[in-house]
Amino acid sequence: MDTSSWSTEDLAHERGPPTRSVGIDSASVVAYDLDMTTAEVTQQIHNALLSYCRGIDRLDPVAVAAGFHPGAELRDYGADPMSIETFVDHALASLRQRFSATQHRISNTSIDFDRDATGALVETYVLAFHVSASDGDSFLHTFNGRYIDRFEERDGAWKIAMRTLRNDWSKIEPVDRTMGGTWVASGRLGDSDPLWD
Repeated sequence: MDTSSWSTEDLAHERGPPTRSVGIDSASVVAYDLDMTTAEVTQQIHNALLSYCRGIDRLDPVAVAAGFHPGAELRDYGADPMSIETFVDHALASLRQRFSATQHRISNTSIDFDRDATGALVETYVLAFHVSASDGDSFLHTFNGRYIDRFEERDGAWKIAMRTLRNDWSKIEPVDRTMGGTWVASGRLGDSDPLWD
């Protein structure tokens, strides 16, 4: 069949919908129709990722869990997989004890939807800073890695059903000097903070 005179739309119709929705094959990107439903789902996915980061840094268990379906599994946060409920109980207590502040930043999010649009594989880069103190000295723990999440749609809500953590690199360095100023330290749950005051 001679397809040399076909338009992009003709090619897309003949080929059928792409197995994945974005970013790999340039022809698929041109032909892909980003409707409002897809945009809304993408926003739900982004909001779930941000809710986790806010919850971890503010030590807010509700915000952490809000990005996950009940019973969601987290892998490679420890020796064995754990549920989101177990993770919330143990991780937030550990972070409060070990670090005076944390900040999780996400970027480079890639979303690959399933053909039936009921799930997606989502890869997100994470840069996380943790400040600790020992014998009067402060240390900055920096973690660079990726969240590899299996998102699923359940009752209209797109949330994480399984998360795998990957470490690209990390380092620990002393904090010799800090910036001077009159600003107030960020609050955690239970502290005063404009986020919930």
